[in-house]
Amino acid sequence: MFGKTHRLIYLVTLILLAISIPTSKAIPNVLGGVLVANWVLEWNWREKWSLLKQNRTALVMALFFFFFAYGLLWTGDLTGSLKEWVAKTPFLYLPVVMASTPKVEVKWQRFILLAFSITVAVSAALCVIIMQAKGLSDVREGGLFISHIRFSICVTLAILFCARFVVRPEEYAWPVRVGCGLMCVWLLLYLFFVQVSTGILLLVVAAMVSFFYFLFKSQKTKVRNGMLIASGTLFVVFAVSFSVVTYQYFHVDESIEQNLPEKTALGHPYTHDISPDTDGSIVENGHKLGLFVCEEELRADWTKRSAVPYDSIRKTLVRYLNSKGLTKDSEGFATLTDQEIHLVEDSIANVAYLQKFGMKKMLYPTYFTIVLYKKDGTTRNSSLLQRYELWKCGWLAVCDKPWTGYGLSCNKQMIDEKLDEMNSPLKRDMGVHNQFLTFALMGGIPLVLAFLVTLFFPFFEKNRKITLLYFLFWLSLVLSMFFEDTLETTTGVNLFLFFNSFFLFGSTWEE
Repeated sequence: MFGKTHRLIYLVTLILLAISIPTSKAIPNVLGGVLVANWVLEWNWREKWSLLKQNRTALVMALFFFFFAYGLLWTGDLTGSLKEWVAKTPFLYLPVVMASTPKVEVKWQRFILLAFSITVAVSAALCVIIMQAKGLSDVREGGLFISHIRFSICVTLAILFCARFVVRPEEYAWPVRVGCGLMCVWLLLYLFFVQVSTGILLLVVAAMVSFFYFLFKSQKTKVRNGMLIASGTLFVVFAVSFSVVTYQYFHVDESIEQNLPEKTALGHPYTHDISPDTDGSIVENGHKLGLFVCEEELRADWTKRSAVPYDSIRKTLVRYLNSKGLTKDSEGFATLTDQEIHLVEDSIANVAYLQKFGMKKMLYPTYFTIVLYKKDGTTRNSSLLQRYELWKCGWLAVCDKPWTGYGLSCNKQMIDEKLDEMNSPLKRDMGVHNQFLTFALMGGIPLVLAFLVTLFFPFFEKNRKITLLYFLFWLSLVLSMFFEDTLETTTGVNLFLFFNSFFLFGSTWEE
């Protein structure tokens, strides 16, 4: 009787864990405690040890948790380092508990993945509703429970899980497959709506890996040829679209500069400032910011239509007019609608940013920030360039102490010191945004090597079947670690350890 009770508690806790990961920062740890308590009270240590010793991967993952103690030897903040070590306990209990417990029945495996996917889909819908209701354009302001980047990783995984249900018609009833198909479509739309590059990148890579997997697995020549033709066509369409969008952004009609007018239609003097050392030389949407500018007319007309001080919005207004190919004077300003005035007041500086979807909305902000970075080293408004700056700081710090690092809790402090040395305008206490550099800062090269062994060990363990779904999950999380400190938050560490342990030790699927 008690065995069945403990089993039910175990299965329900797994489902609740799957639900809590994308919705809470605290509950996963509480449920982890429930999981461990139930495991201990269940007793039956002989069977547990028999199962555990058959899973060397679980033992390696558990040993990695103890390897964190290496970082305690060099820390200058023992209390903070111990707290950091405790935060990594999922490395210990999730693989050990799942590997020493009989595998989850197939129907419960489906419940776990469906529960996670439905939770992510509902959370995404609520996020969009909140953003629309509050008029927010920044997804970071519309986040519900966790970081928008980590939520985008959850979205990517939910799409992969739902896709598995869809492509297996022999295993699932049509209502399940239709529901999962609809969730796939919705989550794809959401991912491109919020434009979180990390999630989009992970999904694209997963799609490419899946495509080539099925391409080489297929034994039918017609199917393989069709897939090759389709992939070639998509690649050409993407390449052409990318080239056209890039050309439209950077190409300037130089003939315009040969005969620039001196005055506006109202007779006021133009300023044509395109000197290389000024912002006027910056090209955006095929036009230089410094051409056809009449401050006198813009100031007067803006004051008539907006209560926002002109000087505080001047650069945004000039960029918005420039993005539409308009002159920056009364004639160009008069074409703006009241809605566009409000957009400028909300700091929307480019008409391309208003697109719901599309390559321009994705690329144009990046192009603008790259131009600013090349011009004067500015990294504002570009998470990619900010990461590049942080990676440089992290690498310099690691080179100072490559074999010991600085302790488990001192990594952010060292990054801040390097930012100070470089006189960087970046905010402090951001971390390095790269999990491998973070581990190098915590415990040097030895900790990084131990982590790499933990990551790759499942692929070399004898008699372990690696499924496509597990590999896509593994690849998505590992790729995210190049752009994020994925394992430095409750969400990240539980997301990785829960599903990694689930697929390796709890799942019975062959593919």
